[in-house]
Amino acid sequence: MNHPLKQFILIALAFGMLNGQSLIQGRVDSSSVKSPGKALLFSVIPGGGQLYNRHPLKAILFAGAFAYYGYGYSVAQQDYQTDLSSSSLHRTRNDKVWMMTLVWTLNIIDAYVDAQLWDFGKYEIEGEQEITDENTTKPKETGPIDDTE
Repeated sequence: MNHPLKQFILIALAFGMLNGQSLIQGRVDSSSVKSPGKALLFSVIPGGGQLYNRHPLKAILFAGAFAYYGYGYSVAQQDYQTDLSSSSLHRTRNDKVWMMTLVWTLNIIDAYVDAQLWDFGKYEIEGEQEITDENTTKPKETGPIDDTE
């Protein structure tokens, strides 16, 4: 594949993700609409998608967890380089990589889902009734049960 063609395809995909917004009936403040494509793009950096979705505590959690396991990986890699024959050091290093991958993947999924559900719970269902004692069915009261027969 030609190099300029790769760049064109990459730019076209990025442009499509950035402009992709779902059609919403009615009037909606466009500054509050969350684009799942932008959330995915920002979530490449752990916590970025959560900041885009205005969830700073989640952003700190994901970025902190990723940094924690990243630091653990660098320490485990240095330890493993001193003793290449140790299988426990090898496993520890690989476990840190798997945990970093897990945190990064959960970060992306969380940012995407939050952007998809940005307006969840903001609208009322037509015909929805408030549950009160008057409109609930009550069990029929009966006398004592005689099951000695």
